[in-house]
Amino acid sequence: MAEQACNYTVVFDADKQAEFEETILPSLADWDVELQPLQAEASPDFSFAEDSRILTWLGDVQLGKLLSLAAEQSWQVGFLPHPEMLRFYRTFPIHKKLPDALADIQAATNEACLADLMTCNGQLVFGSVMLGNRETMAPAAQVDLGFFSKIKNLFILTFNLSHAHLNPYCLETAKQNTINTAALGVAVVYRPSDSDFTKSIVDEMPQDEPMLNAIVLAPRSISEVVRFLIGRIFPKPKKSNSLPSYLGAVKTDKLTVSGSQQLDFYLNGEMQAAEKLEIEVRPNALKLLTKALPEKNNQGDLKESLRVSGLPKGQAVEELVKYPLPWIHHTDLEEVKETFVTLKENAKLSETFLVLMVLSTLLATVGLFANSAPVIIGAMILAPLMAPIISFSMGLLRQDSDILITSSKTLVTGILLALGFGTVLTLLTPLHAMNHEISTRLSPTILDLAVAIFSGIAGAYANARSEVAKSMAGVAIAVALVPPLAVSGIGIGWHDFAVFYGAFLLFVTNLVGIILAAALTFLLMGYSPFRLAKKGMILIFLFGILVSIPLGVSFHKMVLEQRMVYALEGWTVDGVEVRNVKVRDVSGDNPDFVGVTLVSHKTLSSGDIDRIKKQMEQKLGHAISLEATLAVKR
Repeated sequence: MAEQACNYTVVFDADKQAEFEETILPSLADWDVELQPLQAEASPDFSFAEDSRILTWLGDVQLGKLLSLAAEQSWQVGFLPHPEMLRFYRTFPIHKKLPDALADIQAATNEACLADLMTCNGQLVFGSVMLGNRETMAPAAQVDLGFFSKIKNLFILTFNLSHAHLNPYCLETAKQNTINTAALGVAVVYRPSDSDFTKSIVDEMPQDEPMLNAIVLAPRSISEVVRFLIGRIFPKPKKSNSLPSYLGAVKTDKLTVSGSQQLDFYLNGEMQAAEKLEIEVRPNALKLLTKALPEKNNQGDLKESLRVSGLPKGQAVEELVKYPLPWIHHTDLEEVKETFVTLKENAKLSETFLVLMVLSTLLATVGLFANSAPVIIGAMILAPLMAPIISFSMGLLRQDSDILITSSKTLVTGILLALGFGTVLTLLTPLHAMNHEISTRLSPTILDLAVAIFSGIAGAYANARSEVAKSMAGVAIAVALVPPLAVSGIGIGWHDFAVFYGAFLLFVTNLVGIILAAALTFLLMGYSPFRLAKKGMILIFLFGILVSIPLGVSFHKMVLEQRMVYALEGWTVDGVEVRNVKVRDVSGDNPDFVGVTLVSHKTLSSGDIDRIKKQMEQKLGHAISLEATLAVKR
């Protein structure tokens, strides 16, 4: 190596002197250097002349102390790679291999590079300053330390979030812009890439600027935090300049942060506390012996930037500070005011509701007697019952007594009108015959509850999203609220309790399913915090369980019937084919009723039918009551 310039002072880690002499010192054999040890716990009190060339072989903690002194005394500093220089590289992207570092120092010996210095309450910042709840931000502060550390700390952070809440902060910039908000944490860096917590959130500048970047994390739910952290571990290319609603970004050269109480914060990975933080960037504070730093932007006064429109403010701050973070964000009432106004109007008893209720009931009853599916579908579309049911769901979810009382009155009035007019029309109609459209509404099962649940989800979503409101007709057809009430009226008119009970159970199934699903949908869409919705959700879940008991019994009977039909349909016994199998009264006190058509090439005697019946019973494993229709095939 050629002769080197003289007068370098090497400040090295005294606690690792043996390692220094073995790995570093031999490479400095041709350099004119003076060695100066520094103890780990000691504060540097060196007094070198201005523009003295100082080479350091120190860890992060010792470097922080030395560089503050170097800025004050205007030394030229070069860096030799040290095993504990971890966070240092976040701010100073110096070469990590010794030969490259030495060559870089040599290249910059005649012209030191001016570098900015970010400080927090007077202390040098390597990487970032992170504020927030201690249990929450401790693992977040460690996400920079490798992939497996990121995964580990993501799980720790997610667990801690279950009892975390936002803290109030007041941020004041150099231009005296003030931001009062609530946040889970605030990360302040010199460059956005200086921390994985802030990387890719804001655009990286091609040149260094004497400005700091503050990222405010203000989620309204745990799911938003988890989504944010997964994005930090598995970053995606940034597609636009817009920020998610739970993030804010501030760019300034000085930031003052205060709160309602003492602030916990992490500086260079160490936990500290203070009443107020003053974070600033001191331009051109350091002279560094390196050519590896990005080019600097020295165009004078740079513009301050505030992107904080999505952060909580006003009353939202008080709510978020008061309670732990919910798993799902509940929407601010002001943001969904139009939806609530619509639901309150839908809950009211109006002339239009009364007219449509009567017409839809009469139309459904006529369609049922006529065994006409198209007429019944028309009645479903006319039926206005879905609107007050969805309103009732919202009232139950938010414990809103006004909506609950109003929608309940409307619902009860509609039900009584349907039963009354269905009964009257039945008494005036000289028909007393069970047909397909009536009989299919007498044995509701769990499947009907599933239809009601999906319809409730669709109904709630359509009410919350005006752009899909046109789908409400499809929801009305799917759930079929009025036809079961009309059949119940027919049961009353016929004095047949079984008809009334079966059809009214179907209506109650639809009612409970819609309320349950709609309330859950509104909850997931953020229309109510869980603490407010808990009571109503528990109540409707209990009703759902009660309704499910008879539905489960009916579903079990349906499954048994289908198994018997599957076992017998198309079965051939003694040259006789079994067709058109119909089963009913399964699991009753009497043997199951089985109706079949027996197709044979000859006329069957009574003995033949008895023999076939016995073989059917052997196949099914239990006794049956057989009704056989004979068909001779030629």
